[in-house]
Amino acid sequence: MVLGKVIILLFYFCLFNFVIYRFPIFQLNRFKPWISIALFNLKFLTGIFIWLIYTFYYTDVQNNDIHKFYNDALILRQSASEDPGAFAKLMIGREDETTSKFTAQMKNWERNFDEAPVNENKTIIRLNALLLFLSFKTYFVHILFMCFFSLFGWVLLTNAVFDFVNTKAVLLALPVLLLPSVLFWTSGIMKEPLLVLGLGIFVYGMLRLRGWKSCGWMIAGGLLILSAKFYVLICLLPAAVSFLIYRQANGLVPLAIKYAIVCGVFLLIVFNIQHVAPGIHPSQMLVNKQRNSIQEALYFNAGSRIEIPAIAANATSILKNIPQAIWNCLMRPYPWEGKNMMMLASAIENIFILFLLLACLWLTNWSDIRHLHLLFFLLAFSLSYFAVIGICTPVLGNLVRYKAPLLPVFLFTFGLNLRWRKEFPALEFLFRK
Repeated sequence: MVLGKVIILLFYFCLFNFVIYRFPIFQLNRFKPWISIALFNLKFLTGIFIWLIYTFYYTDVQNNDIHKFYNDALILRQSASEDPGAFAKLMIGREDETTSKFTAQMKNWERNFDEAPVNENKTIIRLNALLLFLSFKTYFVHILFMCFFSLFGWVLLTNAVFDFVNTKAVLLALPVLLLPSVLFWTSGIMKEPLLVLGLGIFVYGMLRLRGWKSCGWMIAGGLLILSAKFYVLICLLPAAVSFLIYRQANGLVPLAIKYAIVCGVFLLIVFNIQHVAPGIHPSQMLVNKQRNSIQEALYFNAGSRIEIPAIAANATSILKNIPQAIWNCLMRPYPWEGKNMMMLASAIENIFILFLLLACLWLTNWSDIRHLHLLFFLLAFSLSYFAVIGICTPVLGNLVRYKAPLLPVFLFTFGLNLRWRKEFPALEFLFRK
C-alpha cells in the first residue's frame, strides 16, 4: 500500500516537472526554465512542511484547512462508489434527500457564516474529490496539484505584468515569489492556490490578449476567483474596468482622476445597491463578516488576536477605517508581536518587505515614469483588497495568510519603472539569452 502511494507520487512529481520544462507557457519567460522548475519544487517542499506543521504541531486535523477539506473530499469521493447519482448531484449543487447522508458526515460542507454567492468550502472539497480519482488517496499528490496550480498562476501574472517592462526589473519577481508567506500560504491544500490561478488567468487575459480570447480568459479567471474568494473579485472589478477604459490614457494626474471617478461610482453603487435590490447589502455583509471574525477569534482564544475598530453599515464608518486597515495588513505583525516562530517570521518578513520597497523607490527612474495605467491597476486592486481584509480580520495569523495571494500584485507595482544603476554580470545566468 505504502509502496503504491510512493510510486504514484513519484509519477506525478516527474510528470509535473516534465510539463514545466517542456512547455514554455508554464515558465517565467524572462528566466531560464530551471528557475520555474526550482520554484515548483520549492513550493512542493513547502507544502510538505505545511503538512508536517499542521499534523504534528497543530494537531487538530479535523478543523485546520490543511486537512479538513481533504477529509470531506474523501467522503464525497466515497459517495461516487456508493451512490453515483448522489455524487453527481453534490458535484453540481443539486442536493436532496439522497445526498443528505453524505453531507451529514462532512463537517465543512456548510459554513456557519455564509453570505457569499458561492460556498467556497464546497469548491475546494469538490476539487479535491475529483483529484482523488487521479491520486488514489495519496495526500501528497494533492499538494503537487495545488503547487502546480499556484505556480501557473504566478507565471501567468508575472509574465503578463513584466511584459510591459523591457529591462531586467523582472528580477524583482524572484524575491517576491520567494517570500515565506507567499510560498507558505499558496502551497497547501487550501483555497489560495485556486485563487492565485484565477488571478493569473484574469490578469494574463486582460494584459496580454486581445478580442474574444481576452474575454474568455478574463471570464474563466473571474469564475475561479468567484469560486475561491468572491470578495477578491469585488476588489478586482473596479480596477479592471478602469484599466480597460483608460488603457491609452497618459499623465499621472489625469489618470488618477479617472481611476478615482470609476472607483467612486463603484463605491456609490456598493453603498446604495440595497435600495434597488433589498436582498443585497454589501455594507451589512462587511459588518457581519467583521463581527463573525471577532466572535470566532474570541471563541477559539486566538493567540494573535488584535483589536480592530468596529464598523457600522454606512460609508462614513467604513471609509474612515480604510487607512488603518491597510496599515495593519502591510505592516503587522510588528517584531514585538512575534509570540511564536510563525509570527516572528512574519514580522521579519515585513521588515524585509519594507527594505525592498525602499530599494525599489531608490532605483525607480523618477524622471521617466511609465506604465501608469498598469501601475494604477495593480495598486488600486491590491490596496482595495488589503482594506477589506484589514477591516474584517482581527487575528494577525489570518491577516498574514489572507494578504499573501495579493502581496506579489502589490509589490510588482514598484518594479514597473526600475532602472539598474549598473549591470550585475553575476546574475546573467538566470536570464534567457
